Amino acid sequence: MINGGIFGPKLSGKTTLAKKLSRDFFFREGRTCLVLDPHLEEWGKHCHVTADEEKFWPVVWSKQHCLIIVEEVAATIRRERELVPVFTRMRHCHHKLVVIGHSGTDLLPVMRQQLDVIYLFRQPPSAAKIWAENFCQEGLLASTELRQYEFLRGTAYEAPKKFILPKP
Repeated sequence: MINGGIFGPKLSGKTTLAKKLSRDFFFREGRTCLVLDPHLEEWGKHCHVTADEEKFWPVVWSKQHCLIIVEEVAATIRRERELVPVFTRMRHCHHKLVVIGHSGTDLLPVMRQQLDVIYLFRQPPSAAKIWAENFCQEGLLASTELRQYEFLRGTAYEAPKKFILPKP
């Protein structure tokens, strides 16, 4: 994974999954995690968390080999064109990026197209169709039938697989 997205409704398990991914990347690859989280939740000792966007992005661009997590893309990314390089150039800093949101439409199409892994919790049919087309994977349409804590992991080159998170 270079750029990943986690999308689904409230209380579906998005942040729980993101926290698990952050621990996995830390223990497997030693990656420090930089988190932009408007809620300032606890992410673990391996994560540096802030709600201050003005300070966050300069730190991200000055570091290398980190896991970058951006929570609540509707409030943080806000479809801002000036943030397109986060999706298109982040890999040149050897970062991995995970964005979290309720709807993929909170990202510009060029941002969605840069995601190479998608984690979909329950989606409405219109959203599932966008992701299925974006990843060329009809199997992502099954995200309309997921239950709480169930998600599909999809890429452009592999059939989606279903997973279930343990309840927090």
